[in-house]
Amino acid sequence: MENKRYFSIGEVSRLKNVTIKALRYYHNIGLLIPAYINPDNGYRYYTINQFIYLDIIKICKQSNVSVKEIKALFAKADTNYLKLYLEQKNEEIHKEIKKLEELNKRIEILRAAIHSSEDELMNNGFNIQTFENRYFLSLPTQGGELNEIKSFDKLDEKLDEFAAHTFQYGLIYSCHYDNWKISDVFRLITSDDYRLLKDTSTVSKLPKGEYLTVNCTGDTEIETFQLVKEYLEKNSLTCNKVYMFYLVTDVFNQYNHFSQFQISLKSTP
Repeated sequence: MENKRYFSIGEVSRLKNVTIKALRYYHNIGLLIPAYINPDNGYRYYTINQFIYLDIIKICKQSNVSVKEIKALFAKADTNYLKLYLEQKNEEIHKEIKKLEELNKRIEILRAAIHSSEDELMNNGFNIQTFENRYFLSLPTQGGELNEIKSFDKLDEKLDEFAAHTFQYGLIYSCHYDNWKISDVFRLITSDDYRLLKDTSTVSKLPKGEYLTVNCTGDTEIETFQLVKEYLEKNSLTCNKVYMFYLVTDVFNQYNHFSQFQISLKSTP
């Protein structure tokens, strides 16, 4: 053994927080060969100059780089190539961070939508609520559940291309000559997405103000809508659109769902 400071495999394991098993594996596959091996007992020893290799191996493994790729990197023994390689990995990591941030945002939006829907279910009967400006993307649809699903699929294609998912969506009932029918499907979008898309024909605004709201289940939807029309007539209120929001609650109940009708309040002149 030359007159220099050597570290035993146990010392390296403790100093660099890497298992002895891993160090033996790196040696066996030729990735990191000890600086000195005692010919009498086979003990492995490393120098401090080899510690940087362990740091590089750790970074590569944490970046999901395979051992085969790390070996090829070490075989080149080219610092300039290593710099380019690390820059590439750094760019990939930033892209992955951006994806994870977007995913985290969607998770938070969904969590908030569930909590908000659960709060709305606490309201019984007709209520008057104040909402800020809201924005939505919509597409025409024909009556019937299958047509509505197809329209939502088309809408989601547009949504995935341009806008963030808010998990607030529903149907628009429109009135033509006292005849009400489902005319559109819609999904709310963020104010940022609205600013980008406001000049497109499929984007609209639900203005700030008071809205009449009432909850229902899928089974009572038709009955509740009839009550909405009676309420409007009785209170001399007029409108040509009623928005039915699907509430994101009890999501694993396949047999029924909760919804909320919302009507902008405007008195008849």
